[in-house]
Amino acid sequence: MVKDILVETRPEQTRVAILEDGELAELFIETPEQEKRIGNIYRGKVERVLPGMQCAFIDIGLDRNAFLYAGDILVNKLSDHEASFHINNDLPDKIDRLVKQGQEITVQVSKEAIESKGPRVTTNISLPGRNTVLLPYTPGIGISKKITDPDERDRLKNIAKRFCPEDIGLIIRTAAEGLESSELQEDILQLLKMWDKIRQEENKGKVPRCIYKEPDLVQRLARDLLNTGIHRFIVNERNDYEKLLDYLNDLAPEMKGKVEYFYRDYDLFAYYHVETAIQKALSRKVWLKCGGYLIFDHTEALTVIDINTGKFTGKNDQEETILKTNIEAAHTIANQIRLRNISGIILIDFIDMKENTHKEQVICCLKEAVKRDRTKVNVLGMTRLGLVEMTRKKVRNTLEQTLTLPCPVCNGTGRVNT
Repeated sequence: MVKDILVETRPEQTRVAILEDGELAELFIETPEQEKRIGNIYRGKVERVLPGMQCAFIDIGLDRNAFLYAGDILVNKLSDHEASFHINNDLPDKIDRLVKQGQEITVQVSKEAIESKGPRVTTNISLPGRNTVLLPYTPGIGISKKITDPDERDRLKNIAKRFCPEDIGLIIRTAAEGLESSELQEDILQLLKMWDKIRQEENKGKVPRCIYKEPDLVQRLARDLLNTGIHRFIVNERNDYEKLLDYLNDLAPEMKGKVEYFYRDYDLFAYYHVETAIQKALSRKVWLKCGGYLIFDHTEALTVIDINTGKFTGKNDQEETILKTNIEAAHTIANQIRLRNISGIILIDFIDMKENTHKEQVICCLKEAVKRDRTKVNVLGMTRLGLVEMTRKKVRNTLEQTLTLPCPVCNGTGRVNT
């Protein structure tokens, strides 16, 4: 698979498209007014504690207070200056025992603000690097599941134990497979240095305030994706191109050769047919190559996807036609969910199949197809009604929420009174 990353910078926004074999797979959009805050660390103040909801609202200096759930608080890691009361770890994790109104606390944004909801935060801090992720409050060494060789897993774990303190956790990313000990050491030491700086910033300045800010969109993707088989990183703006080269000069000098400047007079996204793919991703109906089609319907609680044979009539028998349509639909659904950034509960109504082996085949195809998604996806199986249940972690707004607004006439229903 050939992966390309396109970066289109305009005065009003930055758009980044990830192409896989020439097809749009993911789209990221960042504007000055809607800056992404996932990964940012804030020194905040507890505004309200709601025992009935087992949550607290934290003022981190944004327009809306952040949401902190009791389960996202690491009890034994609240420092003395964060806790104005004694915590008994043997007691249940009741929110009013963990935090108090007016208390100062350090939190990290784990989920963007979505529609009327503020960002979700956690006290379980994590700092991602190029090859590792530092977990200051969660001791232990973890290895990416995608690294399957037992010997390589043991080698990486031994390297991590040598350079990471016992009271700090570390996750070895897939990109670390086959790296020399010195490269991992450099990554770990850099993250430890970053964490020391964050701890020093905790007690300086006013509250609330940001004490650590993630790199911008382009640099984040460079850090996370350049080691995952990226063929080219194409940038259309000279200043961003030079900034990215400077960033890689410290992070990964060997990757600088993959960065290209798009100097042509015409539009970058139009040249690579990204604009057309975006419009299709906003459509309710998606056509399959075989002639069938998908229908996407969104509700407050879940997303429903319906599959129809459409123009496809097959060649031999009905069961074969249905199976072929459902298999193609499974691959397309995995791609569309990722591109549209659909999250939460998803129900898929495949065309009814009589053979159990056909049902299993379709489920296997779907599970295999979602493995390419960097966001966590769970395919739970088929219900007695023949609906496939799956969930996808909600991290940021959907493509539809980012690029469109509800119609003021029909209020988003798509229908008006006769």
